Amino acid sequence: MRCDFSDFVQRQIFFGGLFEPIESYLFLKMIAPGMTVFDVGANCGQYTLLAASAVGASGSVHSFEPVPETFGILEEHVRLNQFDNVIVNQAALWSEATDLSLGSEPGAPVQSGRWSAGFAAMNPSAVTVRALRLDDYVREHAITRIDLIKMDIEGAEPFMLEGARESLARFRPAFLMEVNREALARLDSTPERLWDEFKALGYSAFAIGQSRRQSGPASDFHGGKVVNVILHVKDLPVEITSGWDRRPVKRWACSGW
Repeated sequence: MRCDFSDFVQRQIFFGGLFEPIESYLFLKMIAPGMTVFDVGANCGQYTLLAASAVGASGSVHSFEPVPETFGILEEHVRLNQFDNVIVNQAALWSEATDLSLGSEPGAPVQSGRWSAGFAAMNPSAVTVRALRLDDYVREHAITRIDLIKMDIEGAEPFMLEGARESLARFRPAFLMEVNREALARLDSTPERLWDEFKALGYSAFAIGQSRRQSGPASDFHGGKVVNVILHVKDLPVEITSGWDRRPVKRWACSGW
């Protein structure tokens, strides 16, 4: 990966081996060759590259990044790694097919992952991007399975779910997802309401902490301003629920994955 030090996520990758090393480690434990993985809010492509390697030639990765400049970085990283099993999409996933306005947080440090529909009205540098429904995308690409969705979309999760109900009912994919209370509030939602939606779909939650002892089954999305969770219908692999801890995971992150 070619990392721009002005960007928070890319600095973490360059100096720490990975952005979100624990989440990345658990993400890989949910993937097997032949799976279909969706990376929604792909940013510069770290999770896309991890997934592309893990699913192998018999699997596929569908990546979505709406912000033009960030999409260019994602596309370059896929090309540099010569992954033929990745489809990159310069688009957001939303409740309808439309043009969507995204803005970044005014006055905040540069971070490519912080663009949100919740900032569009207050940012003169907002960009207009293409938005799709996941259900439409699945039909158009004749997708027959979705095993895992990594989703980090700054409060837009309820809108994405609204456009994905058919696919979720059909495939029951697991999720690795960030739940950001402030980002949800900017789009008139809450973690509690988001949890109610997933619970109604039959999902259970596994909260990710800074160590194995701080991680485990959760009955809701409480736990602070930002929490990362795994949502699942099927039982989780034992490699997620036991047998790992912070220090060996961080050593793995620095090993070149």
